Amino acid sequence: MDLVVASKSPHRPGISDTHIRFFRRQNFLQLHTILELPEAGLFVANDEQGEHVGQVLLLGNQIDSVSDVRQAWVYDLSVRQDWWGKGVGQALMARAERFVKEELKHAYIGLGVTSANERAVGFYERLGYQVERVQMVKRIQPDV
Repeated sequence: MDLVVASKSPHRPGISDTHIRFFRRQNFLQLHTILELPEAGLFVANDEQGEHVGQVLLLGNQIDSVSDVRQAWVYDLSVRQDWWGKGVGQALMARAERFVKEELKHAYIGLGVTSANERAVGFYERLGYQVERVQMVKRIQPDV
């Protein structure tokens, strides 16, 4: 769960790492509902001893908000930090892309990444992902 903290936005000050971890745990409590959908994919990477080292979660049949094209959307890619640079993320994304192409028959797969997470942005760019839209945020009042 510490991996999600690497995606923390510098434009949202005052949000603690503890809060982010709690929020993500709550999201994962909904996972069983998502995985019952035929268009959901959860792919897991384990080491030689069967220890979990990473996962990718995606959902198909998402509608692009501009073109009305069905696509898949990656909601989470996480790899344990001690496994970074060993091809785990690349293998997980390749498996996700096969699922989208062969089983869901979608032509596109999208994802969001925090712009401040330069390592992740570079990773996705090396895999051929391109910036299509830019999400922007402006803080208009102090944290409540």
